[in-house]
Amino acid sequence: MLLLLFILLQILNLSSTIPVSYIDLSHTIDPSIPYFPSQTRFNFTQRFVQWVNEENSYFYSTNSFITGEHMGTHIDAPYHFSPTGWKVDEIPLKNLISVHARLIDVSKQCKKDKNYLITIDDVKKASLTIPEIDEDTGETFLFTLIFYTGWTKYWPDQTSYAGGESHLEFPGLSEELAIYLVNTYGDNLVGVGLDTLSTDYGQTKTYPVHQILAKHNKYGLENLALVDNLITNVGKNFFTLDIFPMKIGNGTGAPCRVLARINSIRKNTTNWFGL
Repeated sequence: MLLLLFILLQILNLSSTIPVSYIDLSHTIDPSIPYFPSQTRFNFTQRFVQWVNEENSYFYSTNSFITGEHMGTHIDAPYHFSPTGWKVDEIPLKNLISVHARLIDVSKQCKKDKNYLITIDDVKKASLTIPEIDEDTGETFLFTLIFYTGWTKYWPDQTSYAGGESHLEFPGLSEELAIYLVNTYGDNLVGVGLDTLSTDYGQTKTYPVHQILAKHNKYGLENLALVDNLITNVGKNFFTLDIFPMKIGNGTGAPCRVLARINSIRKNTTNWFGL
């Protein structure tokens, strides 16, 4: 608990000489959001009461909800597809808070093919260079790779975003790419994210990408709200990601708040905003 408090204070206590912008990459959870057919849909019940007596009156409100772990913007813990992988409450904070992130735009490919499988070439063309050591901490450079498919524009329409319940359609990573990522980036890569229902594409039957990532203790971020403001500002530069999942004991996944933290002035980086 003290460690988390320290990290949060560090985030909030940034130098005034480096202005910071926060972009919320999380969708609001409500009963109308798109869902994976195998998941328990988000069910929300509101309750409020007004108490009035001779001495005072006040309003009281409380709510209850039922939901599957993998609803809305959420994290897939490695345990989701690996019995030896981390559960949600076991993922190290260093893999979630102040982690580096890089965005790769595959929206043109996905616009042509709604079942597009993101390829190794898509990553190679992005000229992704990963340092072994984080110059700010002196420790291993940890990063999450995020793919922008353009699917956020379809949210929250279930059919446009996910396809039919018996015939899901949306882009995802190819099996070959998943193998390439874990083999190429090793411990530097802590997770993969995208703006669709799943890291595997909609028509998969065996979920190979989930299996590969989980086997190597990489988490997945799904249903990210990849807004235009993020795409415009980060380009091919790294930015900082803060991921706050619900700490579910034995959890295979959890809804989470995901924030992009962008410094308008970055050390040893020029033309951050293309100026």
